[in-house]
Amino acid sequence: MRSHLNDFSRRFYRSGQNNCSWLNNRSWLNKLLVATLSLFMITSAWAAETKTKHATLKLPVKSELLVLDGTNAKDLDFTVEANKPITLSDERHQVVFQLSDVVTDGGDRNRFTSKPFILTFHPIAGQRYSIDAPKLKNMRQAESINSNPTSKITLMNAKGESVPFEFATLPTKGIQFGRNYAADVQKFNRTDSPAAASEFSGMGVFAEQNTGFANASQNEKIYGSAANKEGDANMSASMLRYWFEKADPATQKAFINWAQEQVTRETR
Repeated sequence: MRSHLNDFSRRFYRSGQNNCSWLNNRSWLNKLLVATLSLFMITSAWAAETKTKHATLKLPVKSELLVLDGTNAKDLDFTVEANKPITLSDERHQVVFQLSDVVTDGGDRNRFTSKPFILTFHPIAGQRYSIDAPKLKNMRQAESINSNPTSKITLMNAKGESVPFEFATLPTKGIQFGRNYAADVQKFNRTDSPAAASEFSGMGVFAEQNTGFANASQNEKIYGSAANKEGDANMSASMLRYWFEKADPATQKAFINWAQEQVTRETR
């Protein structure tokens, strides 16, 4: 009887050892699984953050944002703070701004405000950009940047490298008090300037149909070319073709009818 009990005790002990070993192995596997899942979650969160991280743009220190992507600065859904970068999505953007500073003019000090400058570019997500412009000290420098801004204003990345962009000066005519810059930028964006962005032109797909074609060519004397030269009163063929292809069949037919009327009128 005692030998049977001893034999049972030995078997139970061995079984307990095996169970403990299995439990220890299971605990190790659980720890490995938790560590793997944690690493996966951290990696996924980092990847998601990297993918959704927006680009930023910083304007020159002495400047004022006038229009961003077709909207007046005062009408944006966020507050533009001085010397604070603007958050941009990963798509083409258009920034309209002015330089403003107190400069010396002979023995006097006067406030100088530049012409409105238009800068259009396509940022890369997660990148930091800044518009670099020289500090204006005297009226000679101020007038120089008005007459030849493209040689003095550049777009830089965080490494200090120049980034491709399109640039133009928003045409100015007459007294500018209370000027609606967004409306003028929309007109500019209907031209063939390299800095023009048709998506911010304020035009739907031939929203005005027949009368829209006549209205689209107004003010072309001011907004007519990439170099802002006067005298070109016609909308470019490329822009007409672009909007025609965007239109639905009914609107295309309306355009054809309108064009035929213009030809008939010219031949009378």
